[in-house]
Amino acid sequence: MVVIGALLALYGPVVPALRDRFGLSEPTAGLALAAQSLGAVVGVVGFHSLHHRIGNRALLASSYLTMLAGTLVFGLIGVWPLMLAAAAVTGLGLGGVDFAISRLFLIGLGSRGPALVNVAHGCFGLGTVLAPAVIAAAGPAHYGPVFVALGLLSLIPLACVRGIRARPTPAELSPAAPAGDRRTGERRLPVVLAGFVALYLLHFAVQSGIGSWEPTHLHALGHSMTSATAATSAYWLAMTAGRFLVAPLARRWSPATIVTVSCALMTVSVLLVMLPGPTPWAYAAAGLCIGPIFPNGLNWLNRSAPASGSAMAYVIAAAMLGSVAFPPALGAAIEEYGVGALPVLLSGLCLATVAISMTLALAGRLRGPRQQTAVRRPATQPPQATPTTTTAGSTTATQEKGAS
Repeated sequence: MVVIGALLALYGPVVPALRDRFGLSEPTAGLALAAQSLGAVVGVVGFHSLHHRIGNRALLASSYLTMLAGTLVFGLIGVWPLMLAAAAVTGLGLGGVDFAISRLFLIGLGSRGPALVNVAHGCFGLGTVLAPAVIAAAGPAHYGPVFVALGLLSLIPLACVRGIRARPTPAELSPAAPAGDRRTGERRLPVVLAGFVALYLLHFAVQSGIGSWEPTHLHALGHSMTSATAATSAYWLAMTAGRFLVAPLARRWSPATIVTVSCALMTVSVLLVMLPGPTPWAYAAAGLCIGPIFPNGLNWLNRSAPASGSAMAYVIAAAMLGSVAFPPALGAAIEEYGVGALPVLLSGLCLATVAISMTLALAGRLRGPRQQTAVRRPATQPPQATPTTTTAGSTTATQEKGAS
């Protein structure tokens, strides 16, 4: 998770070096990140479709190897079209890793899963903080060895995949609910899934929008580029801290509460961005509130539409699409209306996330315990005390009643 976080944060700082080396325009040099992000969307959906065929261990191993191949080619081959293709290949593996780790943590770690998903995505955040610092120390012109080193770091988890059980995969877990409850859940699933897709698409739009345009906004307000860049680093660091801080609460508070409160506080923080004095602090506060949404949204999704199905793949893909599509759209709006429009646009997106999260929470309460989607259990096991595990060294009981 540290490696894939670093890969997502690495392209921005090396854009000047790519521009100078290959004689590219700024937007063209930024296509590497777009290629990786689009590759990650395809990777999430593609590896999800293969998961039940190849098993848990092969899914992660192939994801790591794909990511390794892409980073090595990008770091060693000095041909721009090949580098764009390599960035897309890196994205394929990155999407597979993100999807597989998130899904297997939720399915295979029982009651510890909600807290550890926060920790895993906190490690992802550490990568987004560390990568720009490494590039700043090494110099953007030395991006090649940094990409190669990151690729080689993926050999460490690759060496550990033997500790993951190949079976059962989440797709091999069967519902234990009565037929009537299953039919009710199946009818409601498209609506629930659409709500989560919208929630992830919009909150990632806010997350990536701040990360992309905060320096420009702060510089327009009179801050130096050095302080504006430092404030953006503080924003990413706060987002990482938010995930670690919420991890102990994930076993006490419902994920619906965590996500809804986080969306509301994110909105308040972005509204405070409109005040010129506390703007850098407001951005940092927004990062602190944004951090818990992704992992705890997955916990919430798993209770509403268990991760043994396809819902998680679509939701993670939607999040990645939001991070690709919205920063350029916000940039076009800034070019048209000025950078002062950024807080207004971000506030509108935040208010939409609050409305969606509150609607999903209310719908969950109205469904009641009888209509909740049942915990998935292996089809080959009896319903009592069925074990669900992904690690060879630890077998945990199926999540208790009410965890579905």
